[in-house]
Formats: sequence, structure tokens, C-alpha cells
Amino acid sequence: MAFWNADLTTRMGAESAADNGGLACFIYGGFSVLGIAFFGSFVGYDTPEGLAILAATGVQVLVAILAGFRLRSGKGAFWGIAVAVLMTLDLIGKLISLAIGVGLVVNVILLIVLIQGVRGAWALRSGVGFDEDDTEAFE
Repeated sequence: MAFWNADLTTRMGAESAADNGGLACFIYGGFSVLGIAFFGSFVGYDTPEGLAILAATGVQVLVAILAGFRLRSGKGAFWGIAVAVLMTLDLIGKLISLAIGVGLVVNVILLIVLIQGVRGAWALRSGVGFDEDDTEAFE
């Protein structure tokens, strides 16, 4: 099954999608930490610009890690939406600055996986249609 087409008709498919969404949050948080190290070293951590980059990206990393843990537990659709908004703003910034490259492609793939994870967490939250999974195994 392709990563852009999650099977949300079964509980196992929804849990798998939510797990993958959590993993995408963790990867995005790791890339954000690398961004702190890279851009902070250019500007300098003791300048006001460097401190602003450090604070903003630190909040971004914390939200991504929190959303990752919540999605891995099958919950956290709203935290996942918050990370998806951050990823979308990051993608828009990359497109505006014409930083088209591998980072853009990886972020688009991570955003797609995260959206599928949010959909999986939302399906697990509603819990509709999963009762048949348990009864089909014993028939």
C-alpha cells in the first residue's frame, strides 16, 4: 500500500497510519533541530536574531515531539494538525525563498504521511466501523 493512501476501514490500518504520522513528526522535529544547529551557527546564538531562531524552532520541535507521542498512542489529531500547519508554513517559506531541493521533497512526503496519520487518529477517535474487525476473525 502506498503511503499516500492509508486504509482507514480497519482498526489496524488506522493505527498504522497514526503510527506513521507520529514517526513523521519525530523526523520533522529532528530536521528542525538540524535547522537550529545550521542557521543558528550562521547568525550566532548570542545575537537577537539567533535567539529568535532558537526560541521559535525550539517551540516547533516541542510541538512536533508532543504530536509524535500523541499520534503514536492513537490520539493527538489536533496536535498533528498543528504540526501539519507548521510544516505547510515551512514549505511555503521554502517555495518563497526558492529553496527547491531535496529538503522540499522530503517535507512534502512527511506532510503527506502526517496528514494520513491525522486521518488515522481521527478514525480511531470516532471508532465507527471497527466492530466488524473483531467478529470477522472468529467466524
